[in-house]
Amino acid sequence: MVLTIAAVCLLLHFVLQLSWGPSLLIGAMLAPTDPVLAALVQVNDARDVDSVRFGLSGEAGLNDGIAFPFVLLGLLLLDGSGHAGEWPDWLLREVLWAVPAGLLTGYWMGRGIGRITLSLRIRNDDSTLSPNDYLALALIALAYVVAEAIGGYGFLSVFAAGLGLRQEEVKSTGVEQPPAEHLVQPVVGHQNVEPQHAVHGDTEQLEDSQVAAGIMMGDMLSFGSLVERAMEVFLVTLLGVVLMAHWDWRALLVGGVLFCLIRPACVVLMPWGSLLALRQRLLIGWFGIRGIGSLFYLFYALNHGLDGSLAALCTDLTLSVVALSILLHGISTQPILARYEQRKKNGSSRNR
Repeated sequence: MVLTIAAVCLLLHFVLQLSWGPSLLIGAMLAPTDPVLAALVQVNDARDVDSVRFGLSGEAGLNDGIAFPFVLLGLLLLDGSGHAGEWPDWLLREVLWAVPAGLLTGYWMGRGIGRITLSLRIRNDDSTLSPNDYLALALIALAYVVAEAIGGYGFLSVFAAGLGLRQEEVKSTGVEQPPAEHLVQPVVGHQNVEPQHAVHGDTEQLEDSQVAAGIMMGDMLSFGSLVERAMEVFLVTLLGVVLMAHWDWRALLVGGVLFCLIRPACVVLMPWGSLLALRQRLLIGWFGIRGIGSLFYLFYALNHGLDGSLAALCTDLTLSVVALSILLHGISTQPILARYEQRKKNGSSRNR
């Protein structure tokens, strides 16, 4: 993502003749991948170790820790205060403090809340019947607010909180066991039934911790999927409403170079070693869909001093490139991913 920011910045500065401040700001806005619209290429569960899915999910979750500091740096350069004396403060506060503060706060809150919740559910027979939607919302809100209160990145904290919660799930069910939500499937509307009828599946052979974790994770993942679909509808509708007034033909150049050259080249050139084959690198290079993250950074900039013709330029280019990404990646992601999964399946069958 850092390489992408640098490459887009150079493209905008030398080809479109923009100054360094707007070039860096737009590059940082367009670098993040989208965790919502890229749901098809996210990890499926806690035991999904596919390199492509794992890499894309981790990248999308770490958007704030990588792109947001450069958004702030771009704003710093725009307002004319980006002199040499400001750089140490930006590095200390926005990089060295905000990134680890957000990650550590969210991770330990996720682990702590997960441990407390599972303990209460195991101790009380009727605890498995309480809805988990509120737990998901509470964890998101608490992780975000606490991180922001201490100067960390809130969205980075939310990502880490989910990771911490997953760690508690794995610890409670056992490393060798399938994911908890696969062991136990909650019955629809189980909040209104007796505890022994709240789940279906072979639960007699499971420990109480596995049943509790299965119900909790199953409910939370179902709720998260619902929220993701709602966000997809919101994003596409929003773009459809505003795109006609903000379309910029220069986005064809920027988007084309970003999707077909910059992103794939940055992924291929990274020193992955033996972690990723060339085909997997190319897949990750193409699956870098833009969406919610870019819009969030755009709105943040608009609310923190970006105005006038520069605001119009950033808005038009960002919205147009995001729309192109949704169109191109939306059409191509599913067939490419299906082919990848089929080839991986065939390769596993031959290895047997």
